Amino acid sequence: MVRRQGSPRDDALVESVVMRREVSERRAKRRPTNSYSGAPRGTGFLPNSVLRLLHRHGGIVSTSELRSVHVDQTHLELLRYYGSLQAVRQGWHCHPSLPDVNRLAWRFGGPLACVSALAYYDALDSGREPTTLTLGDLSDDGRLHVCVVSNQPRIPGTALLARRWSISEPREPSIHWSTAAYRSGDRLAVARHVALLQADRCDDT
Repeated sequence: MVRRQGSPRDDALVESVVMRREVSERRAKRRPTNSYSGAPRGTGFLPNSVLRLLHRHGGIVSTSELRSVHVDQTHLELLRYYGSLQAVRQGWHCHPSLPDVNRLAWRFGGPLACVSALAYYDALDSGREPTTLTLGDLSDDGRLHVCVVSNQPRIPGTALLARRWSISEPREPSIHWSTAAYRSGDRLAVARHVALLQADRCDDT
């Protein structure tokens, strides 16, 4: 049997739909307004202020530096969730394009140093893309030389680092403790003249 338009049953159905829509709209108004409205996840969208900060520091920035350009904790979590920034170690973040060798060095505590930094500069001088560099390009034995600040409390163990970041366990690095050397370069590697001095004095070369 064909039901007439405007029957009591139709009216009740319409009223039910309208009520559900009103409830949904009220709930939406109560939700936090920190939803992301930028580019889709994984596209690397970043505010210009953050891009300038990354460019100034070789693609690696601290949480406090991000706060200086008005990136609060909620904003930072959104940038990391959408793949625009990645954690490189506690309190430090990097651009997704950061080469793996530099990322590993920073997970130990700082920039490339000594012979690893010199090999890094030589590779760049020869036209190599930083993202194509491997541990073998920077060290004959796969052991990175890394510079950390003088008061660094500890260096993470290789097994712990591998579990924390889901990577293959690396070799123990050769650590160079010097705040001045740590600050000499662009956070990817200590300055070339500093690396030359380190290599001249290093016992692990």
